[in-house]
Amino acid sequence: MAKEYCRDSFFSTTHIANLPKQFSFNKGKKTLMIDYATTDQLHIYKKMINDAAIKGDNVGIDEYHEDYVANFLFDMSEIFQATDPSTGHIEAVMFIQFCFYQRALDSRSATVHIFRSSGIDNVVYAELTSLMGDFAQALDIGYTQICVHVAFSMTDLYLELRKQGFVTVALFPEWVELAGIGVDDSALMVKQLRTSNRKLKSKEEILKATNDKFTPEGVHSTYFSSGCVPVPILPITATTKQGFKFTFRNARIEEDEMMYKMLSDAANEGDGYAIDELPTLNFFRMAYLAGSAAVIMEDVATKAVAGAMIFLKSLQGRRATSSIVGTSVILKKEYRSSGLNNLGRAIGIIVLRSMGFKKEFSITFSTNYAAIKATKRFQLQTIGIFPNGAYQRGRGWVDLVYALGSLEDEVGMLSKLGFEHLASSNKKQAVGSKL
Repeated sequence: MAKEYCRDSFFSTTHIANLPKQFSFNKGKKTLMIDYATTDQLHIYKKMINDAAIKGDNVGIDEYHEDYVANFLFDMSEIFQATDPSTGHIEAVMFIQFCFYQRALDSRSATVHIFRSSGIDNVVYAELTSLMGDFAQALDIGYTQICVHVAFSMTDLYLELRKQGFVTVALFPEWVELAGIGVDDSALMVKQLRTSNRKLKSKEEILKATNDKFTPEGVHSTYFSSGCVPVPILPITATTKQGFKFTFRNARIEEDEMMYKMLSDAANEGDGYAIDELPTLNFFRMAYLAGSAAVIMEDVATKAVAGAMIFLKSLQGRRATSSIVGTSVILKKEYRSSGLNNLGRAIGIIVLRSMGFKKEFSITFSTNYAAIKATKRFQLQTIGIFPNGAYQRGRGWVDLVYALGSLEDEVGMLSKLGFEHLASSNKKQAVGSKL
């Protein structure tokens, strides 16, 4: 008997009952047998993903690259297949995956991915997506909403999903590249599954699921073998408008615990981070630091660490060659009136441009008005609001504000911050410059 593929995903121990089972779609015009995916059909599922990319069927030409498929799609999903009951031919493969557009490990949101054959039209595709919502609701993870990304040029599919109760919560410009279309915008659509309150998972449940996924062996083979990505133009020393001088340098690998403590302390205080966003040091090492750039902000006068910035390639982009970056910043409270926030932003722009990033994606709590104002001051434009995306201590479930900004106009951005001299000076200075 073929083994069910990846039935137990992040947190889930539920088995959907009564499968395999026939379902009727499009007012009885289409009947499909739905069952768990199996390991012996893996080659067929991967071929369906590749075929969808070649056809531009709501799949980017490089969206589901090999690394993502192996480490995230198949490894962190509940997977199902739809077959023609008369022929046994697999007509679709469906994934229910932890949503990367939220800021919570105790997830209320699942992303549905569907890859289909030519026998599945847009009506059946939309109804299959809705069925996956029923399955997601039956899992013990506690999903209360499902998400799906739709290339904006796929109008008919978009409208069919609307009929199924999906609403658009964000529109991401130039987010996916489709064969035959080119670069396209992408709509993030959400469907609510239930309105009743859900119980938060315990700290012990969070830790168990995290430790099972992010093992010490994996951390040592991945993180400690490479660490963070060094930024060649650092260190840079610069002065705030208030006259305080700071050095921005590459973080050392032994400083990971210090950075983790700063961020986890902020989460425990409800200060801009979700309560389960950073459950363990190993999770922080793998999810935040491995393959990312980490910058320490150091007070020149006292040599004390004033804060840190982490620049990580965004998982939200639908392109393997994405030049989109996500930024995580933490300042110690005693430095928040020193002008370091604006100076750090200016140095961050210079660093990101030097690393080749062209766009910056921000996810901010809807309750954090100061941070939302800062994103506007930093010239990021709001592109959507995601419901119930994080659990904030003292607030409960909060929405997330998505913002996106271009990094192309380095001089203009620095000028608006009052640090235009950094742009011209930095281009003339060598590593270790003082600005």
